[in-house]
Amino acid sequence: MELFASSRASRERVRDRFTNLPEDVACKILSFVSFRDSACVGCVSKRCREFSLCVQNLDFDSAYAIYMRDRLRLLNCLDRFLFQRGEKEIKSFRIHWIFEGESARNDEHFRVMSWINYAVKCNVGSLNLELSKFGGMMTLELPSCIFHCKSLRHLIVDVLNTGGKILKTPSFACSSNLQSLKLKNVTIEEGFGKWISWCCKCIKELSLEQVFKTERISIESSSLESFSLKSDYRLCSDDLLKLSILNVSGEKLGKIHVQWKTRKRGIDYLQIFAPNVKDLTLIGIFMNYLSLGKLMCLEKSIIYPLGIHHFDKAFEILCSVSRAKVLAVIGDIIKVVFREGIMTPPLDNVYCFSMLGTLTDDLVPPMANLLKTVPNLISLRISNAVIPLNSSTNSSGFNISYWKSLNLAFVDHLEYVSIPIFNGDNEVEFAAYLLENARNLKRMVIYHSGQHSAINWLQNKSFCYSTANVIFMEPVKQLIKKTKETERRLMF
Repeated sequence: MELFASSRASRERVRDRFTNLPEDVACKILSFVSFRDSACVGCVSKRCREFSLCVQNLDFDSAYAIYMRDRLRLLNCLDRFLFQRGEKEIKSFRIHWIFEGESARNDEHFRVMSWINYAVKCNVGSLNLELSKFGGMMTLELPSCIFHCKSLRHLIVDVLNTGGKILKTPSFACSSNLQSLKLKNVTIEEGFGKWISWCCKCIKELSLEQVFKTERISIESSSLESFSLKSDYRLCSDDLLKLSILNVSGEKLGKIHVQWKTRKRGIDYLQIFAPNVKDLTLIGIFMNYLSLGKLMCLEKSIIYPLGIHHFDKAFEILCSVSRAKVLAVIGDIIKVVFREGIMTPPLDNVYCFSMLGTLTDDLVPPMANLLKTVPNLISLRISNAVIPLNSSTNSSGFNISYWKSLNLAFVDHLEYVSIPIFNGDNEVEFAAYLLENARNLKRMVIYHSGQHSAINWLQNKSFCYSTANVIFMEPVKQLIKKTKETERRLMF
């Protein structure tokens, strides 16, 4: 009897540690666990139920129920939870729902839309909608109350299937307090850009990922600070990526990332007006017109445009990004601009430079001309998009003597280098030149396949006086090693 009483008292003490907490403290604790675990806590006692109903971060996921009977039970459970919760404030609400079955789809769609309306009534601050499989419905029309909601600051819409469902443009009559909008796997109507420009006066972040079938996007915003546009043909049919005109304008824009990766056609017309941008990335195919203007505040820029073959266009691009301190450029641009070395953009501000490409014989002279324009360079990185497996390449025509004859000023300041050595000897000779002449070099990372005959020669370093830490890495071996470790963990 004493043992039973002692056990009961012990349980009381454990329970009281949580149930006797102030409501705001208990709700704060429950906000760090998943919604499912929070719901389980609500089954313990009446007091715990009150705590679980006060949780302000909600997460409804159809993955909790696979079979139709379980889905119906889950739907009823979630509806009952919201009814009992009342209209308490919601900070964030995530709905991840995959609609299954033709007969049930309309009912589930109605319920999901009712949850969104409920969230608006509860002054939701952040709404994340991940919806899939709408069947015959080609248009996703969100409740208009979302865009009227004064409390909503962050909205994410992801149509999980890649069919390109149309996201209907909200009415121009409603202004929005949105600060962040992220759209993924949707088709946006042409009026979407106008709606952003005219109705979203508080928006700071706009992210568009895998935007389908849209041919024109034009956005002009006085509040926008970050703009991102991403596409990848490997994640969808290339026929869905039809954007041809992109126009982005905003004086407060500090970050612009455009990554438009397609196989067939790129963006025909790209115009950016963002004089105060600090971080600019352009990756993809840009065909006819590309204008960046004067970027006086630029600090970091990645420029990997394909399809730029004319000197005037390539020169204008490099002049626009010349004030960047951290600059990454594709080798094709370097070939076009620095081939003759007659007129080169000033790159005095660059202290960290990266090049995507291989030091083939036709790239070395332009690369050398570029290096003459970066006297303050501290970090140099050369990388390949892929690891070349073919050992035959035209990259063996420039030795150490060639590099010494250039008297490159940046060598005295260089501290960090990363370079791949897979094919040819140009990379070997350049690495040897830096090891011998860069007196302040602290670290050099050499990526290799283990098959190049000069790797052992570089590892000896008997020819140089550098005290730099030289690290030799085999990416293929590292990948195989990680794969085997992953398989081993899965097995045990």
